Amino acid sequence: MGCKQSKPEAVVVAPQAKRSAPPEAANPPKAVESQNSVPKDAPSQDKSAVSDAGKSLSAETASSAAAVPVAPKEVDKQAAIFSMLLEAQVLPSDRKPDSDLANRILAVSGSNPAAVRYQNPATQATPLHLAVQLLDESEGPVSMSGTDILSVIEGLVQAYPDAVQMKDASGNIPLHYAISPVSITSEAQKQTKSARDEAEAWGPRSAVLQLLLTTDIEFSMEYLVRNDVIYGDEEKESGGVTPLYRAIQALPDDFEPFSVTYEFISILRDACGEMVGVGNNGDGDKPLALLYRRFTRQFDLAEKFFDGDNSRQEVVDHRYRYKTAAANTWKIIECLLRPDTTPNGSSPSILLSKNSSKKQPVPNSHEWRLVHRAVQVETPPDLLRYIVETNAEDLTKPDAQGNLPLHYAAKSKPSDRATATAFPSFYTKYVVDELLYKFPEAASMTDADGKYPFTLAVEAGKHWIGGGIKSLYDAYPGALEQVNLEEHETLRTVLSEDMSTDPKEEKLNDSVIRDEHHDAIMLVQQEDVDIAEVITSMWAHEEDAGVQMLACVAISRIVRERGSTSKHYLLRIALSAVAAVVNAMKAHPNEVIVQEKACEALKCMAATDGMREISFVASGAVAAIVGAMQAHVSDPSVQEEACGAITEIIKAGGSDRATIVASVSGITAIVNAVAAHPDIVGVQKNAIESLEVMTSFSDANLPDLPKAQTEPLLEAAKAKFPDECGASAAAIIAKLV
Repeated sequence: MGCKQSKPEAVVVAPQAKRSAPPEAANPPKAVESQNSVPKDAPSQDKSAVSDAGKSLSAETASSAAAVPVAPKEVDKQAAIFSMLLEAQVLPSDRKPDSDLANRILAVSGSNPAAVRYQNPATQATPLHLAVQLLDESEGPVSMSGTDILSVIEGLVQAYPDAVQMKDASGNIPLHYAISPVSITSEAQKQTKSARDEAEAWGPRSAVLQLLLTTDIEFSMEYLVRNDVIYGDEEKESGGVTPLYRAIQALPDDFEPFSVTYEFISILRDACGEMVGVGNNGDGDKPLALLYRRFTRQFDLAEKFFDGDNSRQEVVDHRYRYKTAAANTWKIIECLLRPDTTPNGSSPSILLSKNSSKKQPVPNSHEWRLVHRAVQVETPPDLLRYIVETNAEDLTKPDAQGNLPLHYAAKSKPSDRATATAFPSFYTKYVVDELLYKFPEAASMTDADGKYPFTLAVEAGKHWIGGGIKSLYDAYPGALEQVNLEEHETLRTVLSEDMSTDPKEEKLNDSVIRDEHHDAIMLVQQEDVDIAEVITSMWAHEEDAGVQMLACVAISRIVRERGSTSKHYLLRIALSAVAAVVNAMKAHPNEVIVQEKACEALKCMAATDGMREISFVASGAVAAIVGAMQAHVSDPSVQEEACGAITEIIKAGGSDRATIVASVSGITAIVNAVAAHPDIVGVQKNAIESLEVMTSFSDANLPDLPKAQTEPLLEAAKAKFPDECGASAAAIIAKLV
């Protein structure tokens, strides 16, 4: 951008005092809070409000100019660019794009500095705010192409660099509107856009993001490190998200081999790499968790089977598109996990002083391994498992610093920034156990400093069980030789056979935190337990059927008590709980009580299917439920809860979910449940309701119900339980052929 000249003042009709912070409007209609203290209920700027303000621009400006009266013509000159940008926001259907509009705006910006610094008295928006919002096509076509919008933004920033610090009435700087469209396009709308449309939309947005960040990276960081930013009604209710998370949430499925979405996220990650492991203020969800749910959905769609010949071209094209989308999502996951390229985590292209073009030194980070990086960030458990399973060779190879993944897992703790939203302490046990399961020999291998993983974990002050120290000790007791037990009373205590200590002994440098085997069992049963503690306990103790069962019970209870009245809280639970419950079912297929309580928990969360990349299909939930029915036909409780879960899943997902349930033999499993338990009203009611809901979708691809087998079962249920089954059974019988 070049060296900045002396800072001109923002023009809001009345003059202002000089400032070091971003310029504020004189006599604003309401107080504009600082960028770091925007109220949680502050709405995102409404474009319609901006447009309405523009319609009476002169009148509003005149009424707010009590301090220094300004002639109407002068007001018009000051608002010239603002007015042109307002007109450009929505293109009437009977008007063609104005190819010369960008040139006219740039001409005014070069000859009229006051117009560049103008702030609307009602909205506090500057021309830069409006220009950045033109990137958002959610309101319809605009009067300028993406290239023209970019050139206008470049001209505005060059003319008035301090505009990047200006806040509108919602407390948002222009960067806020570059991070994401004002409203996220629905999945159905995304599918109607071509890959070229997406490239045209996200290409300029990437360039604008880079421009705004390089203009003032220090000030931009104050915004980027927040996790309570409000973008819409959902965030207003939940308490906000990180800008990185919102940017990922807004991304479309990218079907192009040369990903434009990757470029956008790469720029943002280079600016705020420390936010990769930071969860949202409200629901605690993290960027990597959102990406992995998206990846599994896309990968599942890439493997989808269609009715008829699956070798036909439209099926081949569909699968190729979603394989490409999944590959692009995986590239973004790797992008977030890559090492920092500068000492403080920012890209050299971002970390430029305003008064210097000298780049910061870059460490040698071209050689890095995915597993090593994944255990240094709080990678979601299901994603970590996938990374370990698909990159098993990393477990045996030291990185450039001489460390194995287990060394990092043993000593890693959440960063200071991520501590508030960190996974509970049991998470470390899960990571350590996952690595030891694949490569137990790592426990006996030292790092570059000659320390065993056990030693590193003790020095890090982790929990004996929940922190993985016990797992490391059991894998290689010989590591104890490196630890001075005189300095670790707790460790000495838990290792002693009689578990007795002298209470008068001095505790010198004891950093180990003692916990017990039964802590997880007790934790998940507490009335006020947080859902994050329940989920982490499930992953850390997946081999314990008791923990899995009680955790599923806790999830159902929490949904009933806290999630039944709040859509947001139900979503907060499901974001992490669905995968954990499915994992419990896979880990304990023969434990009837685990299968029953897991089906009940999934039934409680079924309404979230399709929200925030949650998929009851891609996660394996549908297959696990039907599998439980097939494995435990004789257990009425499993059949009742499983049928109830299928009903709720189909209600939430419609014909698509009905088709998928049928494709994994769900109809057969339901009919078998009816036949196996003719005297159990709960089974009859739930199973027949499932059949009724499933067959209510005319566009679902379902096999024909065998009339000879099904009709007698339905008639028997209708006769025995008329109140519970009569209407549903009659509706199904009417459809039998």
